[in-house]
Formats: sequence, C-alpha cells, structure tokens
Amino acid sequence: MKRLALWIATLIGIASCGGKHGTSSGAGAGFASGGSGGAAACALVCGAVEETGALANKAEVEISGIVASLAHDGVYYVHNDSGDVARFFAIDAAGAALATFQVSGAGAVDWEDIARGPCPAGTCVFVGDIGDNDAKRGAYAVYRVAEPTTIADATLPAETLSFTYPDGSHNAETLLVDPVTGGLFVVTKTLGTAAVYAFPLPLTPGTSVVLARAGDVTLPIMPALITGGDVHPSGQGVLLRTYSNVWWFPQGPGCRCRRRCSGCRARCPRPTSRRARRSAGWRRARGTSPPAREGRGDSPGELLRAVNEARE
Repeated sequence: MKRLALWIATLIGIASCGGKHGTSSGAGAGFASGGSGGAAACALVCGAVEETGALANKAEVEISGIVASLAHDGVYYVHNDSGDVARFFAIDAAGAALATFQVSGAGAVDWEDIARGPCPAGTCVFVGDIGDNDAKRGAYAVYRVAEPTTIADATLPAETLSFTYPDGSHNAETLLVDPVTGGLFVVTKTLGTAAVYAFPLPLTPGTSVVLARAGDVTLPIMPALITGGDVHPSGQGVLLRTYSNVWWFPQGPGCRCRRRCSGCRARCPRPTSRRARRSAGWRRARGTSPPAREGRGDSPGELLRAVNEARE
C-alpha cells in the first residue's frame, strides 16, 4: 500500500551573511557557490522530524511540489508530477483535502515544483513545467496564477512564462521566487554542480525568453541531485532539497537572491521513510507580513515541511 505523508522539522538559529558580497553578472542567486562573499555567522540546529499527517485526496498520487499560502494561514499548495492534468491542490498540515484548482491556459508536460511570490495581481502561485528527464525538450514554461482569494474548487487562468536555456536542454525540479524582487530562478537537477538560471526582469507573460546563467550550487555530500526548494518568506535564505537531505543557505542584510553569497550551509536530515520524495517548503507563520526591502539576520524560526512518499 502506498502512503503519502507530510513531515516537519524545525530549523532554529541565527544566520547572516557578513562582510562584502560579490555580485554575479546579471541576476544572481544568493545561494550560489563562489563569489567573494565574506564568512557567514551561523548557529543552526535542526530539530527532530515528525510526521503531521497523510494526504487524504486519492488524486494526489505523486506530489512533486509544496508551498505555503500567503493569503490563507495553514494552507499549502501541492501538485502532482508528470502524468496529471494542469491542476494543483490545497491541503492543510494534516494532509486534509481543501480544494482542487484547475489551471486554464496551461499545459502539463512535467510539472516539478511550485513557488509563491509577488506579481502584478499581488501574490501569485508559480508552477514550473521544467522537468526533462531525457534533456530533449526544446522549450519550457512557468505558469503564473493569482493566488486564490477563497479555498474552494475553482478554475484559475494562468499566464505563461515560456523560456529556453542559453546552452541547450536541462532537467530541473526546483523553482524559486525572490519574495522582494520577484526574481524567478530555476535550479537544474545535475549530479555534482547544479546550475542556477534566472529569468530576465520584468517578467513578460506571452513572450519566450532565454534565461541567464546566474550561478552554481555544489553540495558536499554526494549524490547531490537537487530536487526541490523554497525561499524563506522573509527572504532570509533558501532551502534546497536532495534525496538525502535538506540544505539551508542563509542570506543576511543586503544578500538576497539577486546577489551572490558564499558562507555556511546547514544540513537537515530527511525523514526516515523507505522512499523519500523531493519537495520542501517553509511554513508561513501566522501573521507573517510581506518582507521589507532590507534583509534581516534574525532566526529562521519557521517549520520546514517536506512531502515524502513511503511504500509499505
């Protein structure tokens, strides 16, 4: 029998990027390795992993992305991997089914990740049709949907952000949105060093663009296939998920997704399941406000949530 479970772990501590920060060409990535950043001050501890519930909707058969709603406390958006239609689901922390959102004007070749960020409508949900296991696709897309005002079954119109890479086809499972600048990033699923690509700003729905290589990510534990991620709701840092761990890349004042920042990385173990899936995201704390323009170096203090699949 297949069981889909939600897990949480607490990331506690203080993290900031200190010293001078080197910028990358074009739109950078705050978690990218390299650059001339100074040492980062870190005091990070991962709490025990706990299961919070199981996904109740039988249509949620292979969850590939998760992100917390900004408009609705305790609500999370998830979607299936390839093989499903263009839709995503709303669930709560226990995995209860709250709503299904059909997405009109969108395709669904291989949806891999979901993110949340600013947009002209206020706050939008971004879904990445970015999977390409055989690295043969000629074009990819991110679908931008205004965040639902109510949690109830509905059909939502999508804006299409089509793109190609400057250097051929790539498989990717990680989509990131900067909560301040609205910068949109794709991280490739590459054994060893992963590439970070940035959309040119402003985002232009209906027009295909060529992404810019913004940086690289190298993790010290192999294999390091990056399979999901999320930007902290206040822009304090970035989570990147692999099959074996979740990694936290802190960003301090003046060090956001648009800049390069080298420094420490906190490693959090994955839940002990027989088959770990690949999603990770921050819980939105009740009362969290949109981030200010300047970064803060306070404790992450959020709950890390990952969707995993176990077979019994």
